[in-house]
Amino acid sequence: MIRLAHSVATPVVALVLAVMLAAAPLAAFAQDGGPLCQGLSVADCRRLENAFIATQRLASVTVPAWSAELYLSAEGESVFFEARGSAALSLPPELTTLRDAFLAVETVTPRTVVLFLNEIDSATVQTILSETLLAFVVDDAELETPDGLAAGSAAVLLKDATLYLNLPSPTGETTWFGQPLELTPDDLAEIDMALAELRAGLPSPEVRRAFDVLGGLLLLQQGVAAVAQSHLTTTRLSDEVINARPMAVYATSLDVRSLLADPALAPALLALIQEAAAQDPTLEPVEINQAQLRLLLLVLNLMLSEGALTISYRVGLDDRYLYRLQAEGALELDPSIFATNEDDPTDPISLRFSFSLDLADFDAVDPALIETPEQFYPGEALDSFLVGTPSQVEQVLVVGEALDGELPADGGTHIYALPLEAGQAVTVSVESDRSLLLSAYDANAFLIDSLWSFARLPLSFVADSPGVYFITVEGPAAARYRITIAAG
Repeated sequence: MIRLAHSVATPVVALVLAVMLAAAPLAAFAQDGGPLCQGLSVADCRRLENAFIATQRLASVTVPAWSAELYLSAEGESVFFEARGSAALSLPPELTTLRDAFLAVETVTPRTVVLFLNEIDSATVQTILSETLLAFVVDDAELETPDGLAAGSAAVLLKDATLYLNLPSPTGETTWFGQPLELTPDDLAEIDMALAELRAGLPSPEVRRAFDVLGGLLLLQQGVAAVAQSHLTTTRLSDEVINARPMAVYATSLDVRSLLADPALAPALLALIQEAAAQDPTLEPVEINQAQLRLLLLVLNLMLSEGALTISYRVGLDDRYLYRLQAEGALELDPSIFATNEDDPTDPISLRFSFSLDLADFDAVDPALIETPEQFYPGEALDSFLVGTPSQVEQVLVVGEALDGELPADGGTHIYALPLEAGQAVTVSVESDRSLLLSAYDANAFLIDSLWSFARLPLSFVADSPGVYFITVEGPAAARYRITIAAG
């Protein structure tokens, strides 16, 4: 059971349908004789394919744990991100039927899309919104950049046609917001009209030409993928036992260096680039030729000191579901080999990432066990809520004192804490040679008032309860400023 443990209005129908229909696309990697089968026996190939297909056909599933990490370093600066959490998904029969019918189509044409849309009306959309369950929880996340460190948590929950959002604030607490996705009779009529117009427009010559163009691009993308496939290898590793269930373990590896050195990559890649550019009238014609592209790939390969991608899978030997998917990759470029003077870059460019996803409760999710928040603010209150974490607070302000600050070159927001007693009146002012936005937030991180510094007026308010209030200074570019906190 996933517990969201913390005590927006017509929806965009096309987006909801697109997200739900793409909820389980893993089987796209496992076609007969597809890239994941390279290096496997027939039996192992079939087991892995069946695991992806079974996962794709699920009506509900939980993710007891997921995690992601990313590290990027370039020009002496680095960015690090990590997050972990859980999730759950449960789709109504109306949606799984549409999904399975759409995925069963081998070639998508305007006619097949029309047939698909014939099965959808406003009542279908309303049912999907009412009966779809989606929960995504970020238990903790951390982002470290040259500008500082930010950490926090969040959650999104769609249940009973209501979208809930849980966000952190500098108070150290999180706050729930909720917005019912209500479809009025006018909304339903508008959806039916939009679907009718879409059906009527699909058979037009312009749409058919667009489908032909997309089909051509898809074939070229498959050509690039076919080149990459020869550099993919999947290996059956030693079996494991996870939660008393025996698992077959597979690992797929991509040799990036050998891919870049493959003479077939340049023509396949160039054909795709040229075709994509030809379909966009705003782009200039591609002037690079095949020999130049091969040289560019060769130079990239020479700079590549490390390049690897590995994806591993755990498949249940008794039920053949995919229970765990893990991916990790590393890419490091060394520009120093082409440095000719002291101004040329020599620091390595490094990218490393990892991702892990556990799956459970296959077709056995009970939406009743996914709790909704007992109390929440309406969705429109989000506009006045200060999202942040305690680590983003610059320092504590003191009544009767002034403080100097400076925004970085690309601007941003500085957050300050201001402890106050109930009934305490304060006046806040900011002086700067730039136009800055000064704002005050209450002890629950909701906006009290704000003003621009060019007005040269103070911001005054009275604390309605004891606690830590927040003052923010926001600007689009570098700026020096002085905040003054006065009593009364």
